[in-house]
Amino acid sequence: MTGRTIVLTSGKGGVGKTTATANIGTGLAMRGHRVVVVDTDIGLRNLDVIMGLENRIVYDLVNVIEGTCKLSQAMISDKHDYELYLIPAAQTRDKNSITPEQLREMCAELEKEFDYVLIDCPAGIEQGFKNATAAAQEAIIVTTPEVAAIRDADRVIGLLESSGLHRPKLIINRIDPDMVKRGDMMDQKDVESLLAVEIIGLVPADEHT
Repeated sequence: MTGRTIVLTSGKGGVGKTTATANIGTGLAMRGHRVVVVDTDIGLRNLDVIMGLENRIVYDLVNVIEGTCKLSQAMISDKHDYELYLIPAAQTRDKNSITPEQLREMCAELEKEFDYVLIDCPAGIEQGFKNATAAAQEAIIVTTPEVAAIRDADRVIGLLESSGLHRPKLIINRIDPDMVKRGDMMDQKDVESLLAVEIIGLVPADEHT
């Protein structure tokens, strides 16, 4: 088996990237794929909470990299019947605890066992971004239709392409049709013309989130 490693990134925090990672992972697993999601946001992990697995963490990503545990020991299986696993980030370390090469090697091992390896990238473009993107063959950018988020997404696209991750895909989150109609929010065509990347998902705003 040779799986695909896909990084989900955003540039700007708070746009729903981690939730998107969990939802995409769940959707792929429900279709019968073997999926592992990797939280690389060292010091600020959230993927475990979104997936409801926070009380089952024994080992984490840094433990694997440092050799404290085996890769399989850090994997937490989802509570449902399908093949979905989480490797959580360390909560008490910093992003310099791992290198791009180490994460790349770990994901190469995971690709032998899983159809999809989804990496939840930290916000920003610092070391955590470099670690996460180095391990991936494909990238999905999550953004919202706001000027600041689009500007950050544009910068991320440039960084991804310069690092060899060409033709990233885009998910636009929290689109409010009423605001679009009033001209208070960019629509799909506006974002498409600004970023010139393929949009693979449109997620409407939810007043409950």
